[in-house]
Amino acid sequence: MDSRQEVTLNLASLLKRDVTAGDEVEASGQLMPTQELLDADGLRLEEPLSWELSVRATGEDEFLVMGSVEGTAVQECRRCLTDVETEIYAELIYPMAYRPGKSKLELVEVGEDDEELLVFGKPEVDFAELLTQVAAIDLPLTALCQAACRGLSLDGVNLNEYPDHEDRTERADDPAQRSPFAVLKDLDL
Repeated sequence: MDSRQEVTLNLASLLKRDVTAGDEVEASGQLMPTQELLDADGLRLEEPLSWELSVRATGEDEFLVMGSVEGTAVQECRRCLTDVETEIYAELIYPMAYRPGKSKLELVEVGEDDEELLVFGKPEVDFAELLTQVAAIDLPLTALCQAACRGLSLDGVNLNEYPDHEDRTERADDPAQRSPFAVLKDLDL
């Protein structure tokens, strides 16, 4: 496989009329998605994603794309809000179809079972958006900097860095900051 700095594959060799099922185009490389793609998927990266793709002919104007994407994303710890590196590894497999006139790669739902099909209309197909989405989907919803993360105090101090910190707010003496459930403490059931 050759290494590329972009994720545009030329599938012209698979669009010929004499192509047989099983013919394929393979590529691999690095991808640093545009800021627009990162923002759209809520993804932060410190370094480019590594990717591998293989597009195989399965019939006339029908194909199968298989591959993987991996890298390291940056998320906030759900307790203390410090940055945490999270490993990403995702595999993908999608049926594809050539439909002349489409300007870019599109994921469309077909059939009653909500099956997905990638549709492209030009021999040069840019997979950057798809790979960025696949990486974002594989990312966990939350992350922890460490299993024993102590989080933040009520006044916003990271208790991992300052374990002896005491809250400077006097919540019990201030009726405006008292818990709304405090009135239930003497309830006898």
